[in-house]
Amino acid sequence: MEEIKIADGNSGAEETEESGSVLQWGRLSRFNHIIWTVLVGTLLARTTYFMAWPFLIVILYQDFNASAVMVGSILAGSAVVGSFTGLYSGWLSDKFGRKWVMVSGCIIAAFSYSGIGVANSIFQLFVLVGMCGLMRPMIEAPAKAVIGDNLDDEKDRELALNVRYFLINVGGAIGPLIGITLGLAHPKILFLVTGITYLAFGLFLFISFARSNSETLLSKSTSDVTSFLSTVRIISKDKLFIKLIAANLIMMFVYGQYESSIPQVIVRTDIVDAAKFISGLVLVNTLTIVVLQFPMLKLLENVPLFTRTRIGMVMMALAQIAFLMVPIDFPVGWLMACFVLSVGEVIAFPTLNVQIDQLAPKHLRGSYFGAAAIYGLGFALAPLVGGILIQLGGATPLFIACFVLSLLMIGLYKWAEREIPGKAD
Repeated sequence: MEEIKIADGNSGAEETEESGSVLQWGRLSRFNHIIWTVLVGTLLARTTYFMAWPFLIVILYQDFNASAVMVGSILAGSAVVGSFTGLYSGWLSDKFGRKWVMVSGCIIAAFSYSGIGVANSIFQLFVLVGMCGLMRPMIEAPAKAVIGDNLDDEKDRELALNVRYFLINVGGAIGPLIGITLGLAHPKILFLVTGITYLAFGLFLFISFARSNSETLLSKSTSDVTSFLSTVRIISKDKLFIKLIAANLIMMFVYGQYESSIPQVIVRTDIVDAAKFISGLVLVNTLTIVVLQFPMLKLLENVPLFTRTRIGMVMMALAQIAFLMVPIDFPVGWLMACFVLSVGEVIAFPTLNVQIDQLAPKHLRGSYFGAAAIYGLGFALAPLVGGILIQLGGATPLFIACFVLSLLMIGLYKWAEREIPGKAD
């Protein structure tokens, strides 16, 4: 495999120019039709996702009397499916094209979310939520790869990936507001709306690919794509990528407690209107990202990518201490701790896809983004382990464990940085 270099920000003026260029919005003019379809479709789909998903745990508790471990198992199963199918989905998109993988993912999403809206048993929900895990890498890994297929300039790709992350969080800000307004009485209806939205996304993707030369551009490199097993061997020998995956897996486990275990802690208390409070936490998170993403990017433009990520990890570690110390009956404290966590996210998370884009060989771009879904195992373990710890000892052991793991992931990231070409051991 050809040597892949990843920008680490130690090159002075070169890094300053590169990071600053992310904010040069004139580059948007180079985004073609298929890129805008991916970006706008992502905004609409994730808006409806965030509109409905916070109510899933509420439905499981209130309609099906699910235990904390059962809820954790259902959410974990979905994340496991996504993690282990991501690499294959990405490889399929490298070998045979992005279009049918993404459209198929949208069809599965439409069926899954609509099914959750009409499910009447725990088993049905377990299967449908698992299918939600299957569809996510089928859409997201090829979507990120499409950006690389259609933009030759590294700075243009970095902007597009940051815009995509920004739009996801705009959806996260709008979605809960819609959910609170429309779904408190009949939350299952929100899942039907989400299913319809993904079906529309798939239709627009099909039309957009037909009008774009994206697949033609990709076909020039598909001849270089090896068999699936050979691709796995190539990726497994990429030491920097593997260490990044390990560190990011831990980071996703820690962050995953915000999406799965913290709502369980809140639901199991006497807090009035728990569903509103959970949606409020989601809103604080996404508004923080929407407001601060590009200002933080500008503020840290001269900071190396790896150092930037570690700063975000430190903020996430501090958030675990805050969650540990805040009284359960002090909602403002929970919101403040969520804000600290969100600042860490807005610093660390946008760099992840940029790092993968810089690492991946052109002909294996989908495979690398798909393989990165492996760190979704952190999300898989988060609700399961979190649910067990909550049921056995409450929130205290959970947040202590997350703080210790935060220190571990910071160390792993520093170790991974040594694999960057040109870095001293």
